[in-house]
Amino acid sequence: MKTLILTSLLTLTTLSVFSQRQYDFDVPLRAKSNEGVYEWYIDHLDDTCDSLVNELFSSIGVNTDSIQWMYPTDLIYVCHKNGWDYYSRKVYFVNDRDKQIECMQKNISKNKLPHSLFDLEYFYKDGVTTLVLVEYY
Repeated sequence: MKTLILTSLLTLTTLSVFSQRQYDFDVPLRAKSNEGVYEWYIDHLDDTCDSLVNELFSSIGVNTDSIQWMYPTDLIYVCHKNGWDYYSRKVYFVNDRDKQIECMQKNISKNKLPHSLFDLEYFYKDGVTTLVLVEYY
């Protein structure tokens, strides 16, 4: 049992260190710049979801080479500190079963951020991967 626990711990540590060496972060939330965030998602999603990510950004007119992610900025804290009137937000949903992109306007503000910032999350449940893209603008 001790060997199993030790092996599991060593494997998790190795995977975490490898991920950080390749991208300088283990999860996008800890990224220090926009560099490598898109690639991290592509590496962690299967081929079907890779194309859905591309379709998602293409449908809203964003070039995947110039995505401004929410993670490496302090704006996530500024937005939440200043409240709903500081920014507007749209949420896009798509899953790998029906592949239909849905958009919901969550809040509209008179104030606008200097450029759009994006937050992408994915969830896997019952054999279906769902992508949720939040655009702060």
